[in-house]
Amino acid sequence: MKFEEIESRVRGVPYIIRENAKFLYDLIVTNRLTRILELGIAHGTASCYMAAALDELGGGFLTCVDLIAVKDAFKPSAEEQLGKTGLSKYAEVVRMQTGYTWFLHDEIRKHTQNGQCEPVYDLCIIDGPKNWTIDGAAFFMADKLLKQGAWLIFDDYNWTYASAEKNTSDTDGITHRTLSDPERQTAHVREIFELLVKQHPSYSNLVLFDEGDWALAQKTAGDAKTYTLLYRNDYSSKHLVNKALHRLVQKGKQWVRPSGS
Repeated sequence: MKFEEIESRVRGVPYIIRENAKFLYDLIVTNRLTRILELGIAHGTASCYMAAALDELGGGFLTCVDLIAVKDAFKPSAEEQLGKTGLSKYAEVVRMQTGYTWFLHDEIRKHTQNGQCEPVYDLCIIDGPKNWTIDGAAFFMADKLLKQGAWLIFDDYNWTYASAEKNTSDTDGITHRTLSDPERQTAHVREIFELLVKQHPSYSNLVLFDEGDWALAQKTAGDAKTYTLLYRNDYSSKHLVNKALHRLVQKGKQWVRPSGS
């Protein structure tokens, strides 16, 4: 299914901006990422874009994981949107009692043979509670399931509990008043990306979206590191996106820092 068609079918349903959706669609199609894991799905709008990309490729499968308790909180639900768009055959929605870290436990257990976990995914998106403890642990668990060359995407790079307090006192089971001031004021996903992902020896080709609130990394075999800041007018273009990703791979041991860092 072409991008313009899926866009017309899910237009107006949150929570993914068009530029991020186009980047994600192009990333999957260009790199033939056919086995995808999405942790945290809300309405499943991003799920539909990914399923459409798999349809465009002619095959693949997306596993979407979220809580049982939030299914009725999002209308339309991910299940409803995938059904409405005719893309259900490319995706499975898994509802967990306590969260996606236990799903990751089950996947690691399932794919472990002779003391080793066999990696199965080409792409993983972590878009859940935005919490250091939960999503920091999820990164290390997901890493065991990611193939060499696979991509990892974090949403809500700049989000903080403090920024959310004007609308809610609780986020995904975390009560804000129980947190220390540093925990409330600090962007947890940014800390995960900067302190865990960026420093991990298996991850390079690090990409930060200036406005899209996304951070990406690729699981690579070498110790070379690259860091690129993509501006909005760059990542909305398929040609420029592909050029940027190719440039990351080609930079070798050169370390590229974002402007102003």
